[in-house]
Amino acid sequence: MALVGAGVWAVVGLVGSDGFEKTPECPVVEGSVLDELVPEAEAEIGGRIDGLEQEGRDGVQCRWATGEDSAHTPSAVRVVMVRTGTEGGSAGEEASAELLNGASQRHERTALSGLGDEAYSWYDAEVAPLGWGCVGVRTANLYVETCYSSAADYGRTEPIPDADMVDGAKRLAGEVVAGIEESGG
Repeated sequence: MALVGAGVWAVVGLVGSDGFEKTPECPVVEGSVLDELVPEAEAEIGGRIDGLEQEGRDGVQCRWATGEDSAHTPSAVRVVMVRTGTEGGSAGEEASAELLNGASQRHERTALSGLGDEAYSWYDAEVAPLGWGCVGVRTANLYVETCYSSAADYGRTEPIPDADMVDGAKRLAGEVVAGIEESGG
């Protein structure tokens, strides 16, 4: 399931005393939770988010989905990671908190403990056809958003329960954030 062209990812110099100095790459997401949520996952998107540099930000977007020939029901995971503030410190942390609040406050959100410096979960029913369960996490000057969507049938007409999508996004966020913190800390 390796991301095409990703190769081996090193985390050297990811975290400095003032926060994250680099944005993690998509392979940090690849682990047991992704394998469980999206069996036979195929990378669909993996790369830099254009245009953020002008705002003093650097970001990566990633997406995996069940392959068309898979024997499993359709499912997908998307992850966005954005490092804010070229200087780190409190300005970067505030900008990262603004990203978290901006993404989560548009939905009925639930505060989470034990993930980064602050985190929320929510369900976005407005995204067709199945909706997405999402978690946004701020760790220092890094914003990480994980979202999970899955069908209960092969025709993608019935979603799994909303709570299950949010739970999948929580488990993925936990694994991703722990991997980032362990690698960079």
